[in-house]
Amino acid sequence: MRTSVSARWLRTAAEVPESAVDGRHFSTTVGWSRGWEGVRTERVVDHRHLLLEGGPVAELVPYYLVSRSPLWDAYESDAGIGPIWSGPVVYSASLYGEYGGAGGSTPEYIATCVDLGREQTARWAAEALIFGNLTSAEVDAWSAIRPGGTAVLVDRAYAAPIGGADSPLPAMRGRVRRELVRQWRRAKDGGLRLRVLAGAEMLPALDEFTDLAMAAAEKHGINIYGKDIFENLAGAPGAMLLVAEHDGRMAAAFLCFLHRRRFSMWTGGINYLHLRELKTYAFLMYESMTYAAAHGAEIVDPGRGNFVYKERHGFLGTDLWALVYPTTPRPALREALRRMSEGIHGYITRSLRRDELAAL
Repeated sequence: MRTSVSARWLRTAAEVPESAVDGRHFSTTVGWSRGWEGVRTERVVDHRHLLLEGGPVAELVPYYLVSRSPLWDAYESDAGIGPIWSGPVVYSASLYGEYGGAGGSTPEYIATCVDLGREQTARWAAEALIFGNLTSAEVDAWSAIRPGGTAVLVDRAYAAPIGGADSPLPAMRGRVRRELVRQWRRAKDGGLRLRVLAGAEMLPALDEFTDLAMAAAEKHGINIYGKDIFENLAGAPGAMLLVAEHDGRMAAAFLCFLHRRRFSMWTGGINYLHLRELKTYAFLMYESMTYAAAHGAEIVDPGRGNFVYKERHGFLGTDLWALVYPTTPRPALREALRRMSEGIHGYITRSLRRDELAAL
């Protein structure tokens, strides 16, 4: 049965109450969408939001006009290809948000998202409209309703169920579990302590966290962060900074979101000078999962990247795709996107083939 869809453009997500729409993921909530409007590390030069109603749930679909995305640049680097874009593109939503799919709850919503989104992309004179961080099933659903896009593999995210406060760790091999617990105990004996800063409480700590997050990103290739990102997301639902402190200083921290019983460790920063000595990564992983279980989470999501470590610790991977609709047909662009997708697949495959345990 077809539904009658009502679609309305909004200048800012601030026009919509948080409770009025269905944000399935922390990165598709009103608070996240509103926060990303103010980000400048990813060069957001304009934005609109499409409020969809008439289906089982209302949804808010963001569209950001972006002149440069450091995260897209990092994916190009991982794929081993040169720059694809020569001008601005439109993201719905930002690739930084780990999970996308806003507007995907009904076929009518999907058709409206693509049709009106492409019209807005043309008005902005952007090169393409990119629906970011879709699962394979979502790519199939969107492509069936609105063909013409090119699917590009961009990353892999991880998650696993946990069994509550009495069983906070995901299913992992006994040896791996014992080693994680051993490193956590060693970290505690070495003086590491957990501090949780929720929402605005994290703001005074963001200078220090930004330095660590930028250093971690640069260690793995290209810095993709700036303090503006973290400041703008501090007000998103369930935002918190889990800090591993040593002698009163931040040794490492994860920026996390608890939303719909899913605890997401979105990104982190680590002082690499003391990483192996203090076992800060193992400490934060264990403490994060324990915190998640104690606060009602049923799923723990350690985010993207570091594929070997996460798979060895019992997390299951989900490939994430960008579905790209060019403003005008360009065979050369389609070929470049195909090569990028193949390059990312090769990058992930090579990472998983490395015979090493990230002994963090």
